[in-house]
Amino acid sequence: MRLMRVTAAVAVAAVSLVASGGLTKTAGWPGARADSGLTVEVTNTGDSVAAEASVCPDATKCTLRRAIERVNADASGAPYTIRFNPTVFSAVAPATITVLGTPLPAITRSLVAVDASNAGVRIDGGNASGLVNGLVILGGHSTVFGLSVHHFLGTCISSKGDSTLIGGDSALHRGNRVGGCPTGIATSGPSAVIGGNRIGFLANGDGAANVAVGVLVTGANSVIGNDSGTAGLANVIGNAGVAVAVGDGTGAAFTGTNIARNIIGQDSAGGVATVETGVDLRQPSSGATVRENAIFNATRAGVRVAPDLVGVAVSGNRFVANRFQNIGTLAIDLAGDGIIDPPGGLPPGPNHWRGYPTITRATQARITGNAPGCGGCSIELYLAAHVPGGASDNGTTPVLAALATTDGLGNFAFDSAPVTPGQWVTALVTDAQGNTSEFGPSGRVGAGVVQCGNVELRVGWNHAGFFGLGPTTLGSDFPADPANPGHVSAIYRLMDGTDTFTHWFSETSIGRTLDSLDPGEAYWFLSEEPVSLAQGFGLTVPLPVLLKAGWNDFVYIGATADVRDALGSISGKYGELYRFVNGGSGGRWTTFGKVDTPAWARDFSNMEACGTYEIFVTQDVTLVPLQP
Repeated sequence: MRLMRVTAAVAVAAVSLVASGGLTKTAGWPGARADSGLTVEVTNTGDSVAAEASVCPDATKCTLRRAIERVNADASGAPYTIRFNPTVFSAVAPATITVLGTPLPAITRSLVAVDASNAGVRIDGGNASGLVNGLVILGGHSTVFGLSVHHFLGTCISSKGDSTLIGGDSALHRGNRVGGCPTGIATSGPSAVIGGNRIGFLANGDGAANVAVGVLVTGANSVIGNDSGTAGLANVIGNAGVAVAVGDGTGAAFTGTNIARNIIGQDSAGGVATVETGVDLRQPSSGATVRENAIFNATRAGVRVAPDLVGVAVSGNRFVANRFQNIGTLAIDLAGDGIIDPPGGLPPGPNHWRGYPTITRATQARITGNAPGCGGCSIELYLAAHVPGGASDNGTTPVLAALATTDGLGNFAFDSAPVTPGQWVTALVTDAQGNTSEFGPSGRVGAGVVQCGNVELRVGWNHAGFFGLGPTTLGSDFPADPANPGHVSAIYRLMDGTDTFTHWFSETSIGRTLDSLDPGEAYWFLSEEPVSLAQGFGLTVPLPVLLKAGWNDFVYIGATADVRDALGSISGKYGELYRFVNGGSGGRWTTFGKVDTPAWARDFSNMEACGTYEIFVTQDVTLVPLQP
């Protein structure tokens, strides 16, 4: 029985685009198409036209090449399906169509479904001659389901018609697998949808089948992934130079690309599948939305916005709720320059040079900041992947419950955001034209208060802070306790930036040049027996410290943190850092050393709240400790 009869009975029995792998109507995806009245079945894995020219579509001899030619020859305009015989092309033991010599003919008519969703079909171009594409679709409103296409020197699957659908719910075997081609999937027609595909992987698993570009979009209003929330519609893209590229630097300007909920830089099992750039937004595209993608293991950038090209700027690109992990340079990089661009750049330019927001204070109760020159803009809060010093911090996970809008001066606040002390946060700002910034500098979340309490002095010298509630005059005894006089016999204070001390002695007034103790200052106490200075105060803000060029003793009153973070406000302006510790046997110096001191040579790596230190600074500076 021939499968091409256009009768009512056969039309009802024929597999429709919807029933044989088309999509039911889903938000952001093409609506369900009409039932297919014409169907041709591929039953032969060969690529010879001559052997079957007179009999195709005979049930046992039709090749894919001949099937495409028969579809192109039909002028009825009715929907047409190319199916694959499940006995020849078994889903559990896929069969390979090896393209020989010349490329497969392009599908030139509209309303064609190439449906391998219930079969195992591999198309291999390893023996094709020259710069050959795999499957090419020129007609509009066409679909490609369930194919594996690999090893062509051109594009694995290329679509130039409008409203083309490449892929579908992977749970229903509608996604395609492509790899080993310079470009995995390319679409230039408007309103294309590409979803549920695995790109950059071998046909039989998660092994690498490298692509230079995973998905290339050069048509308006296309969807890459899905905006409906169905997990099976995500593209999994790895082993690529660029996972998703929008625009190729030529052609008429277009807008409206939606890149949503894709998995980039990992295989389907969560293994590493490195890409150089996750999403690359190029001329002549603008107005893209990159939403809720997982972008991992990108050696260059998570999302890149191209610099101006011959006066053409890529702008109006909005980035929302994406996740980033293990990014080599910047998670979001305007101009692709690999550096965080400071606020103040003027349009035109990539995303109009929208300047990043700054976190000014972060506690568990309230996070505040400013986005310069961006009143009425939206702010999205992210957890940050923090590296001590913060220079290479990137946003990682959006704090989805934390969204804010700036006031007329660009100020914003998040109250009771779901974060905990010790985490680091950063933010993105998006203006009214849809331009999203790079991530701003990160800030550490504090508990909101630092308590400097009792100080325990051991026998011998102690380097410690004084935490009285006010200045304390030194008399003949310290602490001034009539019942226990003479616990401390000498007190010294370094004059910052010098090697000179002021001093106080309990047994004589001769040589006393220190007559009082000030709260929050560092002193040397010589104790004759253990002493507890039962005093203390609490602060809700860090206590700035003025340091003079040279050696300084100081008390760090801020959040306990890595030294490079705690001293971040004077980065590049300090040398060695020491701490004196009296463990009860006379005391000794411990060292952090310099920033470039190897970890094995350090005695400590954190600065402790209320701890006392000695530091060498290269110039007069003000140290602002981290928010407690």
